[in-house]
Amino acid sequence: MEDRLNVIGNALEAIYNTTVSNERRAAASQVIESAKELSPADVEQIAYALISKKDLILARTGWNFLEHIIKFKWLVIDEQSRFTIRCTCFAAMKSDAMLRNELRCAAARCVVLMMEHEWPQNWPELFDQLEDIASVSATHAQIPFITLQLLVENVVTLVTVENISRRKDLNNAIASNVPRILHIIHLALRECSVEITDESYSLVRSALDLFGELVEWLPANVLEPYINDLLYTVCSFLDTPQHCIYEVAAKCLWRLASRKQAKNEENLVVFALFGDVPMRSILRAANQAASVGAGNVEHYRFLKTLCNVLSALGIHLADVCTQRPPNFGMYLAAIEAFFSHPSVYLRNEAVAVFASLINHEKIGDDEIFNECICRVIISTPNSLEKVGYPSQNGHETCRFSQHDYDDDNDFSHEFTQFRDRCLKVIRSCCTEKHVGLLISIVEKWFISRCLICPDLVRQTEWDAMQRFSKLVLWECHSRKLLNPDSYKRLSLLFDGMLILMAKCTSPLLMNNLLSMLSTLLVTVGRYPQLLVSLLSQLRRPLSDHVDDDIDEKSVKRHCIALLLRIVTIFADDIKGQAGTILEFCLSIRPFLSLMQLASCMQIIAALSNLCVDFATQNNFLSSALSDSLHYFLQTEIQEVFQSDIAFLSFFGFTSPAPANVAEAAKSSFMLNRRRFRAHLSTLEGIMAQTQSIAPPFHPAYSAFRPVLPAIFLLVKRLNSLYDPKNASVIHMSYGPISIFEITSSERQQLLTSVDSCLSSTARILSDDPGTHARAFLFDVTEKMQTLIGYFASKAAKQLFSDSEIGSWSLFLSCHLTYIPDFRLRFWLRRTWKPFLCACPEAAYHSVRQLLLIVIEELSKRLQSRWKQLTTLECSEDEEPSQEQLLVEHMACILTRECTILLRDLFGISDVGDKIEEASCIKNCFLKDEDVIGKIVECVFLCLTYRDATSVVRIIPVCRNVTESLNERCSEGIAVFMLVQSIQSLQIHGSDELAVTHLLSLVFFIYSSLRERFSSLSQILQQVPECSVEEVERLDRRIASMKCNKDFANEKMKREIMKKLLRTVIATSVGEQHRRPVHHRPLPPIPRRKEHPEEDFTDLRFLFDDI
Repeated sequence: MEDRLNVIGNALEAIYNTTVSNERRAAASQVIESAKELSPADVEQIAYALISKKDLILARTGWNFLEHIIKFKWLVIDEQSRFTIRCTCFAAMKSDAMLRNELRCAAARCVVLMMEHEWPQNWPELFDQLEDIASVSATHAQIPFITLQLLVENVVTLVTVENISRRKDLNNAIASNVPRILHIIHLALRECSVEITDESYSLVRSALDLFGELVEWLPANVLEPYINDLLYTVCSFLDTPQHCIYEVAAKCLWRLASRKQAKNEENLVVFALFGDVPMRSILRAANQAASVGAGNVEHYRFLKTLCNVLSALGIHLADVCTQRPPNFGMYLAAIEAFFSHPSVYLRNEAVAVFASLINHEKIGDDEIFNECICRVIISTPNSLEKVGYPSQNGHETCRFSQHDYDDDNDFSHEFTQFRDRCLKVIRSCCTEKHVGLLISIVEKWFISRCLICPDLVRQTEWDAMQRFSKLVLWECHSRKLLNPDSYKRLSLLFDGMLILMAKCTSPLLMNNLLSMLSTLLVTVGRYPQLLVSLLSQLRRPLSDHVDDDIDEKSVKRHCIALLLRIVTIFADDIKGQAGTILEFCLSIRPFLSLMQLASCMQIIAALSNLCVDFATQNNFLSSALSDSLHYFLQTEIQEVFQSDIAFLSFFGFTSPAPANVAEAAKSSFMLNRRRFRAHLSTLEGIMAQTQSIAPPFHPAYSAFRPVLPAIFLLVKRLNSLYDPKNASVIHMSYGPISIFEITSSERQQLLTSVDSCLSSTARILSDDPGTHARAFLFDVTEKMQTLIGYFASKAAKQLFSDSEIGSWSLFLSCHLTYIPDFRLRFWLRRTWKPFLCACPEAAYHSVRQLLLIVIEELSKRLQSRWKQLTTLECSEDEEPSQEQLLVEHMACILTRECTILLRDLFGISDVGDKIEEASCIKNCFLKDEDVIGKIVECVFLCLTYRDATSVVRIIPVCRNVTESLNERCSEGIAVFMLVQSIQSLQIHGSDELAVTHLLSLVFFIYSSLRERFSSLSQILQQVPECSVEEVERLDRRIASMKCNKDFANEKMKREIMKKLLRTVIATSVGEQHRRPVHHRPLPPIPRRKEHPEEDFTDLRFLFDDI
């Protein structure tokens, strides 16, 4: 024995010695683990010997050995050994060694494990033994509370007890003993409140921890007899800073306020917390904690916990409230104070309460609440200012942010959530009740700040008021809450802003004034004559000759965007001024850059929507498009599209890049790029803004028709540029990174999020020629993708009836293998999806080849990418590099884009996964054996890619495919679908959401096709531990369901398949490496008879020594 103890002691010394190498430490750990696997009798003796040691590490290791026996070998040892272990545990727990917290927790874990095996059936005297331990001293009295807390965590909170029968017995036993436990907690807290010793404070913490673990799940009717007394006692510890007891007490209240129980019972708990004693205690403690400021981290943490209590209570109140609770005014005053606190964290918690309560039927009409909301409305504009970055020190909020956030990005995320909640509250306040106050705040700010002293307004204040004013004015306008007097006052502000703009010389101030002016555009609908004054003021900045001043250019872009907004939003109101606007746009054309002119053409396109008939709109747009169409019809430009080298040479990529800005300004190649991008932007912008007045015919199509061959040829050219051979012709001055690589902004977005809905931008302010070249290719490609998408969605009837549509669609399918993933995803989303889904049945054969090539390429590429990722996962033990992360994120995004395309082709709605209007060609490709075969392959391969989000979204498509094929389904396809579905379970079985849908899918495929294909049953029989009898039993059950038309609910179907396929369903990593625990089978607990409540007064002796 001594030799073994020496070996274990040496191993422990190596493990805890920081100078020992990792290899030796791992070997020492293996020695400890090997010792645990000795015979139970030997392990037991080692455990007892170690527990008796005075050294903390040795004693704790002894308890670990004993825990190992109880957990894994309880069923192996005999009854006498079990009894001996139990007695030894309780004898050791009475010793002075329990004065160490680590050993108390280790002993409690052993007791809990024995309880999981034996209690309550074989251990009725447990509580008596725990009481005996508690009577030793105040320190020993912590052990029962620690034990019960761990038990509740294992059985109720974390549900680590896997044996359902044992978990149910333990749950029932805990529930039946809750009154006794609550009474002991109350008694301990009350007795300790009069004692001032470290031991009593530690006992209070243990009792509060147990109470916090219980209150989250106990039914309200169980809590009712004890809730008030316990609340009073817990609240009494809110002013006890020793051992941070006040924070533990606050967390108890937080867990009580956050309960998610039956609403009709929760009034009891909520109103108890609103009682005089709890509410006053919480507010008094919060006031004391807030008085310290950001300098004391401990007090600030306590203040945050109290804020969480009040926030959770308010949100809870919104769920269950039927009448005003007591002390409601006092509570709202506290929430209002938190809303005004410098800390963004506290403000965010406070505004969450207002966002929850404001739409409540009864609370929303409460007089006290409305008075509070009025004050909140007044203070909101200041709160919307984004100040307090943790990297700065210029504001009081910064000091709190330095405690709450790791970096500026974390702060920005929290502030964005806070701002959204504030605006949600303001939006809800846009009612007749508050409209006067809201308008007066906006009006007062415009008069006192914007019009009188605009130079003194901070940038953060501009941004905050722009959001606030825009929301208030546009929301009230849309809800028809503004009266004539309000519009009149706003029109005066509009005039004042125009006067101010006339005097403005600063581009930064002009941009801010234009932003604020845009919030006042609601007056244009009521006073169209204001438009004339606005145009006269916009003429000055738009007529200025600007060379390369970025700020001046931004003012021009802002002016054009403002005018476009007026024309699109107030189209009906400004019909009478349409001629004036058109004349204005034509008059400023000489002063605009090429890109600004392209933006201006969007205004003209929007004006075309006001034409009286289709012919007039057609002529109007033909005139607007003439310059750009002429550009693309030039022989020089047509030749550019004929070959890769011609394209690259025309834009200067085969020649030396400009060395500086001056050279770039004079470069003919740079001029070619600007002209090309500007004219392409004009075409895209006109298609974006034009709405036909005689659908389905598009008024611009006939004007576009001559350049459509060139546009579709340009698609072919853009994709062929990615042919590897083209990299060698690019001039070396464009840098070591290929101009065909991903842009920096795209890369950053991919590395920070897997959200496929993110939009990319290539706008990078850099003089690097390679960066500009990549941005140019990105912009041109993006505009082409969008332009063709517009043709398909807005002019489908004319486009797909064109005689050349077949050759054009082939251009869309050219060189797909060259397209990199980061470009392919946008071709999918912006071009191929709208093009294929808008195609009518009559034109199916024109797009058939495109559909086939796209589906084949997606299948091959996704299989390749996920296989590559699997190889990387197997070969790399280190942290993945950024390039590896990029590949993984790109694979996920491309898979999701593929899923979206397939869902749209089959008409699967995003709302409830219902089948809505499918693509027009669905019936055609379902009858096309070659195409549907490839689609089925692509769809069901998506089930096996390691992206659970895509799997969940593709499953409705799989069901629809199975249904739609019906009699056309071959045996090979049926086998493939079932095998892929089962393989998906092997990969995604640990994902709760995915496995739910997958089990339903497997049952659906099997039950739908088994009758026709007997080979499906043979596939199930190949599943490990799935017998022929079980499969035959399933077949009979399915046949019975169909015969009786008695289809079981989805849950029952899932359970059937789960039982059958249990051996192939993947488990989580933790479950894979978790050693199984086998609990002792015990007889069921007999049903208890009602009896009078026990008298617990005799338990006072437990705390006599405290």
